[in-house]
Amino acid sequence: MNISGKVYRKSVLIIILMALLVAVLQGNPYTSVAFGVDRQPQIAVFFAISLLVACYFFKSYISGKLSTERKILWIVFFGTLMRSFYVLFTDIWTLQNDGGTFTGFGTPDINNGHIGYIEYIYKFFHLPDMDPYDHFGYYHPPLHHIIEAIWLTVQRLIGVPEALAFENLQVPTLIYSSLCIVVMLHILEECKVTEKGICFGMALFAFHPRMMVLAGSVNNDILALLLLLTTIWRTLVWIREKSFKNIVLIALSLGFGMVSKLNTAICAFSIALVFMCYLIWCIREGNLIELRDCILEYLLFGVIVIPLGLSYIIRNLILFGEKPGIPSPALIPSESVMYTGTYSVWSIIGIPGLADLHVEFPFHPISAASIHNSWVILFQTGLFAEAFPAEINDYLLAFAQIAYVASIIAAVVTSIVFFVCYFAAYKERDTKLRTTFVLFTYIFMIISYSLFVFKYPYTCSSDFRYMTAALVFTSLGLVKIQEVVAKGGSNREGAAISGVSHGEIGQDGVTGILGRVIRFITNTAVVLTLVCSAVVYMFWDLH
Repeated sequence: MNISGKVYRKSVLIIILMALLVAVLQGNPYTSVAFGVDRQPQIAVFFAISLLVACYFFKSYISGKLSTERKILWIVFFGTLMRSFYVLFTDIWTLQNDGGTFTGFGTPDINNGHIGYIEYIYKFFHLPDMDPYDHFGYYHPPLHHIIEAIWLTVQRLIGVPEALAFENLQVPTLIYSSLCIVVMLHILEECKVTEKGICFGMALFAFHPRMMVLAGSVNNDILALLLLLTTIWRTLVWIREKSFKNIVLIALSLGFGMVSKLNTAICAFSIALVFMCYLIWCIREGNLIELRDCILEYLLFGVIVIPLGLSYIIRNLILFGEKPGIPSPALIPSESVMYTGTYSVWSIIGIPGLADLHVEFPFHPISAASIHNSWVILFQTGLFAEAFPAEINDYLLAFAQIAYVASIIAAVVTSIVFFVCYFAAYKERDTKLRTTFVLFTYIFMIISYSLFVFKYPYTCSSDFRYMTAALVFTSLGLVKIQEVVAKGGSNREGAAISGVSHGEIGQDGVTGILGRVIRFITNTAVVLTLVCSAVVYMFWDLH
């Protein structure tokens, strides 16, 4: 489906306006928890607004006045609305990773964590001039922290109180998280998703609970995710239309992504694979003009991305002799309760048994002695971050358990469908390149995640924030279920999933029934995941 540019412009405008409104409401003692207000009135307002929006949406849908492009705008609006309320519900100390603290502009203190890192640049007007490993969090590349420091300075210049200015650190991250919905729409369009499937593909990204948490985060995870998604999108555009402009945009998005967080570089492996495949094709075809342009584009890509992406690494090597990496949470690893180095490989990345899933209390306990299986931690933190609310009531716990089980079912089914469909989808040259890129980006991401949990053997290394981009591929799997699986053996991908050939059995046979069952189970699981987790966040006392 071809989406008009007007839809994208309207989507970005919605996001910017709502983020600015949040910045204003953060300073209102009646709307921001930063002032210690009761969350119950906020929840009531959120319910009222959500109900009105839902009623208007269904009225328009039933009357047939809701085009696909209008549905897209509604998804962007409601996804941003949920993020906005989450930011207003929480402060900069809630569900953060390595948040740190601040003491203010007029103090000489150098504080730890991402907030301290941002404050350092805001306070001293330059990057840290000491060894970045002397203060926790400073080893990260500085793009996110520079942007936040500029945002703090702008607020201070227009007279915003400093405490409120720091609370508004959530505004840029709210924008980043919401823009991920728009970039995901671009990815779906480049993947030739049909009109029927495009809203399904957006929904998971728009309403996933961890995307809400990242909207209220103060670290660099969400900017890195946005730039990683942009890199995927621009690479798909280059596959469709190979040009110097598109190669520059890939290089810039990947380079700036690496200056935000180094794990964005994982996309470089699948990009290199696609580049190599296309180069081999150009050599085989013997088209010297196309081969010349191919080589020049690759050289231009390297000239841009290598110095940009590696700039912070090179700086640290030259000034401090420090190689890239993450400092250990404890001086002696075995003394950390998060340390997983003493457990077997299978117990860390093996398929967990039903008893190991800990459905009875689906929250991450931090301690490796309690849970050290990476896939279990992945699902727990994917829904509820690194929180362990021992005081949660039985009603909310029941919703959390439903969301947890449903998320596992949805993720497993959509991932299997994704791999089967994309392995079966090789056709024309550009389709092969696109399929190769999308498929191997996910494969490399899973491999990278698995290696990461062994290189840094702590339970926090298994956090879903290191795999949030997997939502791109589970969303594509969800789309395939709507477009292909429910049709059973009516095409190659559907037949591949069911294990029968196209000629053996038709859409209305056993395969078609199986496909519709898979679609019903998956869609139900996705809805339960999103709705039940939203209920938990609305009524869960996060403070």
